[in-house]
Amino acid sequence: MTKKMDKKYIPLAEFFQNSTQSEMTLTYEAIENIMGQGLPNAAYLNLSWWKKTKPPLTHYLAWLNAEYNVVDVKLGRSVTFSRLQKNNNGDTEDGTNNQTYIIRNIETDDARAFINLQETIFSECDFEYFNANEQNLTVQKLRKAMMEWRKVKTSTILLCIVNGEFAGYTLINGNISARTKHVASLRIGVAQAFQRTGIGSALLTQAERWAKEHDIQRLEVQILAHNEHARSLFEKHGYVCEGTRKNAFKLQNETFDELYYSKIFMN
Repeated sequence: MTKKMDKKYIPLAEFFQNSTQSEMTLTYEAIENIMGQGLPNAAYLNLSWWKKTKPPLTHYLAWLNAEYNVVDVKLGRSVTFSRLQKNNNGDTEDGTNNQTYIIRNIETDDARAFINLQETIFSECDFEYFNANEQNLTVQKLRKAMMEWRKVKTSTILLCIVNGEFAGYTLINGNISARTKHVASLRIGVAQAFQRTGIGSALLTQAERWAKEHDIQRLEVQILAHNEHARSLFEKHGYVCEGTRKNAFKLQNETFDELYYSKIFMN
């Protein structure tokens, strides 16, 4: 960033930096999803909050540093951002990719949205370990767990948000004991509408980066043997199969094997 901005707007700045779209309209809900927290009341009440480009406020740097301008505001509903992009020859052109995403750590305000995302994925996929509405995870339970994660710093959830919509997640579940604190397990989930778009690979890459930053040296993942897409993803990223649990998973009276994969990071 060329100037400092409030920490709460950093995810929004990353979103605009990643974008290749020449123009986009984001709902207020989408913007708050990207940020992981709510917009101030002024953003709902005053057009000037969106149009302002002078200190002492610095929120506008989130889009201005990525060369976006606010061109239309429907208070409380949506905001349209626009910019001109340059190709390699210096000519301007419209962006061809209409999907922009960020991956960030879960925030307290994300608890309900994460639970809804996870339940959606459970209902869509036969490779998940839970049926929909079976895990009984509540907002209170999740927020309590997040408080503990912030203390021990070996567990987290990374969220992928595409154009303001929750699309996927990585759950990194670490240990607190001194002898196993260097080990964590992974679980990745991507909503059906966003599969085969590279989000799974991006989530895995970001999870590995987070693990290294928190001194985790071994990542483990359990994969059902018939989940060829997941096996291909993890093997592509250097994970090695260490063993098989026979008949570990049952779906519609048919049993399936479970594979144990891991990746070790050397210091």
